[in-house]
Amino acid sequence: MKRVLLLLAILLFAFLFFSYWYTIRCAGNWRGEPLEKKMKMELIEIKKSMESDIEYLQKLGPRNSENDKSYKQLRQCEEWIRQKWESQGYGVNKHTFSFREKEYCDLEIEIKGCTLPSEIIIISAQYDTLPDSPGANNNGSGIAILFQLSQLLKKHSPDRTLRLLNFVNEEDPFFGTEMMGSYQYAKRCRQRGEEIRVMLSVDALGVYKDEPGSQRLPFPFSLFYPDRGNFLAFIGNLQSRKYIVELSKGFKKGSSFPIEVGVAPEWVKGVAWSDHSSFWKFGYPGIMVTDTGGFRSSYHTTKEDTMGVRQFYG
Repeated sequence: MKRVLLLLAILLFAFLFFSYWYTIRCAGNWRGEPLEKKMKMELIEIKKSMESDIEYLQKLGPRNSENDKSYKQLRQCEEWIRQKWESQGYGVNKHTFSFREKEYCDLEIEIKGCTLPSEIIIISAQYDTLPDSPGANNNGSGIAILFQLSQLLKKHSPDRTLRLLNFVNEEDPFFGTEMMGSYQYAKRCRQRGEEIRVMLSVDALGVYKDEPGSQRLPFPFSLFYPDRGNFLAFIGNLQSRKYIVELSKGFKKGSSFPIEVGVAPEWVKGVAWSDHSSFWKFGYPGIMVTDTGGFRSSYHTTKEDTMGVRQFYG
């Protein structure tokens, strides 16, 4: 009996070690250096530009279909995004759908690949907010990052086709339903037989905290991750593990900023909390790039999600 228990203990330890390596340390997490040591002038300018965009969104206010005012602000945000991208020289594709007599729209720009144009990489943010939330971090930060990315990409010719999207209806009451903009879009991609290599959802990336205890994660993840909220996280399901590893390696080549990765089944709390989960439903790999949202910021889904209560990444 003792030998059986010992064997079970050894097997359990081996399983836990494998799970830890496979899901948490699969890409060799990168601690980098503190933010201030690597701040350069060009990053400061980018930071100022992003904060200007986020400030506009914060002043615009809640963006959703909760009432006439917030729905009007949602449509104003849609138009502002379209104009911003057009001012950068892009043609903007609008993908519209209706629900309960209201129209909703996903906004897309595309940069055609030079050598592998049929292979598509999607990078997205969502532009709606929860009721009463001005959405500075969730997800004004993601929108601002997409604008910076589209500006930088004007100087590059990618091998694969890149699509940047601002999705509507990511937040409740639409989250997890077919009325999410990302669900509508992913469904259309599958119907067209499009080869989506990977989808990256940029969701809440503005909060940086270097104090001990500023990062809160549920057990057992709290055992393995830092307790300081000074890193970016790449999160995905088991199908997306390969791309998380590739993304992490590429990130390390271009930046010394700390990152953590997490690969887990879709039912694990927090793993599916963004638009990438819509693509999972249609068999596409999807990754969330995030500051971990509510696991770091107590203001994440509230009316206090403003620039005044957070320190933004550079």
